[in-house]
Formats: sequence, C-alpha cells, structure tokens
Amino acid sequence: MESITKPIVRLESETQLRIYMLPLRQKILRTLHILGTPATAKRIADMLSLSPSSARHHLLRLREIGLVEHDHFEMVNGIRAEYLRPADVTVSIGTNTIDALSEDREALTAAMLAGVGQRFQGALADQRERGIVDPSVFCGDFLGGIAHLSQEDAQKFYWMVRDFLDTHATPRSDSDTAWEFALIMYEVNK
Repeated sequence: MESITKPIVRLESETQLRIYMLPLRQKILRTLHILGTPATAKRIADMLSLSPSSARHHLLRLREIGLVEHDHFEMVNGIRAEYLRPADVTVSIGTNTIDALSEDREALTAAMLAGVGQRFQGALADQRERGIVDPSVFCGDFLGGIAHLSQEDAQKFYWMVRDFLDTHATPRSDSDTAWEFALIMYEVNK
C-alpha cells in the first residue's frame, strides 16, 4: 500500500535510546511539537523552567539522533539566536526487538502511555472545572475494544491513521490547536 508517512528514525543503539529516554528530553520534544513553530533554546527553557544552557544541551542531544533540526538563525536583542524545530519523522524504539535493551524499551513505552493517560485525565478534570459540558463540542475521547480484521485490513487501518496524523503534525492554519494522541494496536493472541 502506498503511504505518505514520514520517514522513520530507528533508535537502535543504547546511546540513542538513552538520549531519547530521558524524561526531560521527552518534555522538550513534546513542548516543541505542541508549539508547532520553531523555537529557541531560551524559549524552551522559559517554558520548562530550565536554564537556557541546559535546554540547549538537551536540544543538541536530540539533534544528534535526528529528532530536532535547525530551522533558521535570527538576531534577537543583538544576539544570533538559533531556532530549532522537531524533525518531521516518526520515532521507532524497536519495541519488537528482543535484546539487552528490551526492558528499557518496555519501561519507556509504559511511561509514555502513563503520561498520555495522566494528561488526558487532567484535561477531563480541567473541562469539568471550566464547565464544558456541551456534547456537541468535541474535547477528546478514549476508545477501546476489539476489532476483527484481516492482516490486510489491519495494515490498511494502521497506514490510514499514520498518514492522517502525519499530514496534521504541524499547524496548517491559525485556528489549529494541538491534540495529543496515543494509539495502541496489536493482534490478540490470548
């Protein structure tokens, strides 16, 4: 099946995984993606209560593994500031690889899923506090269940979702807002 999905960055070495797995770097990547526009290390530092040098260090480590890219330089208050953006890639940590790093991959996957779940619960609580109860306004949802699919249909669904998400990875208009998602799909063996 022809796909328009982004290139995949495969993090296979221990060094690559260690760079990616650091929770602070996960926050930095998430912040860059939410912004949807190139940012300086200073802006990221301010948003995450870090020193600019610390933010820059972590951004450069993420650039080493292909997850952050240079966008442009700009003069800001007489200083040449570098603007960085998240690379337009999909990250693969090799969850289907069995090796000495398997437990680390499983721990990262569990932490990432738990983080999305916690932020989703927080968003629901925020909606309740703000009194958003209009069922016609979509604010997020959780879907779970079993679908009976052929191997072909499972792949078709997977690539359809990936293509859709990849085409919406950056804002396309001023009215676009950031939506977080987590999709787990696997063949049930038991």
